[in-house]
Order: sequence, then C-alpha cells, then structure tokens
Amino acid sequence: MILVFGGAYNGKLDFVKEKFNISNDDIFNVNDDLKDLNIDYSKKVINKFHKLTYKFSLENKNLLQFIIENKELFKDKIIISDDISEGIVPLKKEDRTWRESNGKCLQYISKNSSEVFRVFCGIPMVIKSE
Repeated sequence: MILVFGGAYNGKLDFVKEKFNISNDDIFNVNDDLKDLNIDYSKKVINKFHKLTYKFSLENKNLLQFIIENKELFKDKIIISDDISEGIVPLKKEDRTWRESNGKCLQYISKNSSEVFRVFCGIPMVIKSE
C-alpha cells in the first residue's frame, strides 16, 4: 500500500498521477452518494478515502475492521485521504466519531504501507519510504 494524505485541495491527486504514472481510468473516487459503500478494487487508486470513513461512520460500521479483514484487497492500492485530524474538535458526535475512525484507519494504513506521503500546497513530503 501507499498512503498519500494532506489538506483538502492541496494537490494530492495531481501528485499521485505524476509520481506513479496514473491515468483517470486507474482511479476510484469515493462519491458523495451515501447509499453506496462499494469500492472498485480493480482500480489502482482509492481517492477521497476520508469520505469512505464518513459513510461507514454514519452507518455505525467499523471500517478499520473491514480493512483488516480484507487487507489483501488493499495491499497494492494507493490510498488518498484528506487529513481531517487538525483544527477544532467537531461539536457533533457523528463528526467526532468520523474523525476518530479516519485517524485509526490512516494509522493502520500508514503502518502497513511501503510509502507514506504528506502533500502540503502541492509539495510532497516523504513520511515513510522502504
């Protein structure tokens, strides 16, 4: 796995496309349709992973457990996520649960990734490289 995270609109997807020679056909974008939790595992990239954690949180489903149980499906993926861990702690319980779930998932993914990048203002920083 490879994890790329950073703030919203900081150039994460552009970085992944350029660095790993990824085309739009290789990208699965988690959409805003809260009814659909299906991931297209035939794609190399899972973009907007934070939206997936949000969907799972809303349905009281444990995404971390799902990832652990299905780690073979994720092992060759590039996962792109917004960093939602900073700033003011959300007032709504659902948003706090989402933030916690996203953090736990990204911790697991980063520990099991061969590479981790943080992208800030379009500049990638290597956090982990094997």
